[in-house]
Amino acid sequence: MVKSFRKRVNTPKQFIVIATMVLLSACSIQKAQKTLLSAAPLKGAHVGIAVYNESTQQWVDKYQSDHYFTPASNTKIQSCFLGMKYLKDSIPGWQFAENKDSIFLMPLGDPSFLHPDFAYQPVADLIKSTKKQIVFCLPAKEDKFEAFGRGWAWDDYAEDYQPERNRLNIYGNVVTISKKQDGLQIRPSFFTKNNALPTKYTVWSREKLSNHFFAKTETTKALEQQVPFITSSNFALAKLLIEDSLHPAYPIAIQNGWNQTSSNIIKTVPTDSLLKIMMNRSDNFFAEQVLLMTSQQLLGKMDDEAVIDTILKTDFASFPQKPEWADGSGLSRFNLTTPENYVSLLQKMENEFSMDRIKAVFAQGGKGTLSSYYKKIPGVLYAKTGTLGNQIALSGYIITNKGTRLVFSVLVGNHVSPSTYPVRHAVEEYLTAIMNKY
Repeated sequence: MVKSFRKRVNTPKQFIVIATMVLLSACSIQKAQKTLLSAAPLKGAHVGIAVYNESTQQWVDKYQSDHYFTPASNTKIQSCFLGMKYLKDSIPGWQFAENKDSIFLMPLGDPSFLHPDFAYQPVADLIKSTKKQIVFCLPAKEDKFEAFGRGWAWDDYAEDYQPERNRLNIYGNVVTISKKQDGLQIRPSFFTKNNALPTKYTVWSREKLSNHFFAKTETTKALEQQVPFITSSNFALAKLLIEDSLHPAYPIAIQNGWNQTSSNIIKTVPTDSLLKIMMNRSDNFFAEQVLLMTSQQLLGKMDDEAVIDTILKTDFASFPQKPEWADGSGLSRFNLTTPENYVSLLQKMENEFSMDRIKAVFAQGGKGTLSSYYKKIPGVLYAKTGTLGNQIALSGYIITNKGTRLVFSVLVGNHVSPSTYPVRHAVEEYLTAIMNKY
């Protein structure tokens, strides 16, 4: 009883100490916030901040956290959630059936088919090895999506970061031109077989409305370049490319609908191996196909607007603010969301998936798209960057050296800095100050 009484007597002193520490910490955080908002590269920009301490279940810092920003490639966090939840352990790549004469294949949006990032190619091996007739089947339900997402920049059609979306993808839907010792190497070579190629390495482009590729300017650098090609929704072009690359026993046939009484799903690459590349390289093509593949799994067809509407009404219904969500990659400026929404989403991912799985997929400080940042910090950072003209974003997780777990989102809109580096560096200094305190 005596010990208990003494504890109560000392409680006011302990309260004063704790209150003083909290006050000093709050002042320090306010200073860090003020330093970020007054940084020269952010002059005139709009800034949103949300930092949540999971260890104490309290907000550390909020500034315009319920305001809307263009998240750029932070949109891939939504796609990452969809891939983890709905694509399961391996990509459901193709619907498959066969009889004594033919093999029937319906593509389900798999972006790994003949993609150089993935050595495992079960469908390509099947096409090359079988003596049966290969039949590609168009979907029974009509797909509803465009090759370009809503709000994409039409004049970026030849940029490597904007390949077209499709149900049947091949080589990542890009032509890759590489300088080798014996000259140029072009994959797939189908597009340039009948063209006279320049002897010196040049920068390549493509005509807007056709798959005519041409050398644009000469350069002394030996570099690899990728230029998207125009796909075809009826598989006509993919058929030619596959025949040229894999040499099946017979010309590939195409039929409408799926009329097989039984079928199996051919799973291709591990889902997280694809998501890791998507998040670390910020791969727009993979993100878009994850969105479409999720639509296939949930709705039985590829309809980007319908699946987004479905997810907003189910998985993301508890977001603090309703987002505007247009695509899977973040290329669209129609995407609008808030820092609070990203904190909510990141916490939801923790609740539904293991943190070890998230860490294995997200980019870590000093690596991937974060290779120039967060190398020497008082903790470990796992996050996704976002970059569009005049917009940057960073959302993710921090585990400080003191063991504190923070979830954060910092969105910056309408900055006019000629380079993203000083803006990102200012955000890095702000988050480092937070880490030092926790």
